[in-house]
Amino acid sequence: MQRRAFVSLLGASLGAGLVGPARAAKRKADPLAGVDAELDLARQNWRVPGLAVAVIKDGAPLYAKGFGWRDGAKTKAVTADTLFGCASLTKAFTAATVALLVDEGKLKWDEPVTTYLPEFKMAGGVEYASLSLRDMLSHRTGLGTHDLVWYNNEKLTKAELLARLPYLENSAPLRSQYQYNNLMYILAGLVVERATGQTWEAFTESRLLKPLGMTRTGFSPSQMAQDGNFAFGHKLTSAKQAVQIPLRPEDAIGPAGELYSSVNQYIAWMDLQLRRGMYGDKRLISLAQSEAMWAPLVSTGGQPEATELSRGLYGLGWRTDFYRGMRRVAHGGNLNGFSSRVTLFPEQNVGIIAFANMRGTPLPGHVSLDLFDRLMGLEPANWSARGLARRDANEAKAATQAPPMPIPNTTPSRALGAFVGTFIHKGYGTWTIRLDDTGLVGTYNEMPIRLNHWHYDVFNGMPVREDDDDLLDVKFAFQADMDGKIRSLEVQMDSDFAPAVFVRTSG
Repeated sequence: MQRRAFVSLLGASLGAGLVGPARAAKRKADPLAGVDAELDLARQNWRVPGLAVAVIKDGAPLYAKGFGWRDGAKTKAVTADTLFGCASLTKAFTAATVALLVDEGKLKWDEPVTTYLPEFKMAGGVEYASLSLRDMLSHRTGLGTHDLVWYNNEKLTKAELLARLPYLENSAPLRSQYQYNNLMYILAGLVVERATGQTWEAFTESRLLKPLGMTRTGFSPSQMAQDGNFAFGHKLTSAKQAVQIPLRPEDAIGPAGELYSSVNQYIAWMDLQLRRGMYGDKRLISLAQSEAMWAPLVSTGGQPEATELSRGLYGLGWRTDFYRGMRRVAHGGNLNGFSSRVTLFPEQNVGIIAFANMRGTPLPGHVSLDLFDRLMGLEPANWSARGLARRDANEAKAATQAPPMPIPNTTPSRALGAFVGTFIHKGYGTWTIRLDDTGLVGTYNEMPIRLNHWHYDVFNGMPVREDDDDLLDVKFAFQADMDGKIRSLEVQMDSDFAPAVFVRTSG
């Protein structure tokens, strides 16, 4: 999570590795000739501290290498064995755990989820009573994002999330459209736990990670940090400099994004996918369920970013489309200073995994397609170069846009102490507002936010910790009751919805 002058394409491409005729001819003999230098140059152009990439083709590892640094001090080099946060690449593992239980007859894709979670309810009422695991895993439940519910929340359990669900606003009818949603993946993990009597993590480790030999792949940043070769996440400052950010607790997101791994570890997972559930001489997932996870169920919406791409569709933990007429099965991830991309081309029997320790960078996706073009002997599309041109144009445009400004010459309607208290929303949880020597401070999910006066009884959020910037410039509007006492607080918790109302319970 964590939010996110035109240069000619030729100019940007020269910095990112345009391929001339001589080099293209050399590739016919060795499609990866010179790729190390090009990948590392792309990493630098994208201001990314560290990058790791691996390729599998025809059932065999073809390439695996790391570039750059895994720490902000630039003292520890990235290798193909460096551990990175996988973020939403975890979702395919969650879909696979459900598939294993479908194979065993313990779960069904299209059974109402209330069969497994009788207390499951959504704000929309009976319209959503038929919601199934297939709906949950394809992001077509009608539930909006609401990511701040789980973000940085070390105490939220899956059962507690289930209890909050009826109080989180829906934004579409069931199965009407694609709406990416982490909460439903977390609850799909709860279904797995109810069906097996194990935690989702324990079941995933015993049925997937161990059989695949993924012994260094695990489930939390604290666990990852015990390994001698792991990367820290990074973000860009306003000066476009990469800075290391602390590892964060990710236990609450669990089945939606908590895995960590290395590109060497990930080769086995790609092999399992490309062989449709087979690994070595053992079948781990049936062919039927392997195909079910890739089957397109809902359009992801929007127009393709380039003529080489078709419209996107989503299956169960996987996104599908066509690249230059070839089927692509892929997924990206972005969480807490890590970005990732796994890309499979089933008919070409190619799998590519790319990890970067930089928040929100498109680099893993770009280098994956550039690598695929090389392997297939295609005319280079120069994805990294095209992306850099768009980035530079967007940055130039952003520099000319004036930020919103408050209404001038206003003051709060009362002393700051009157705004202090505990404010609760049954879906989002609790905001605690206190007063210190410098003013109001709000805390949500252990994230302290300075509340600077904006205008009237509205305050502007300024995170105390710089990397809590999902709450940067979020507005806090205090409301009084008929007696003139502050009784509620409105906060924009999700940009897709009206501000959530937190009711004061103390203070």
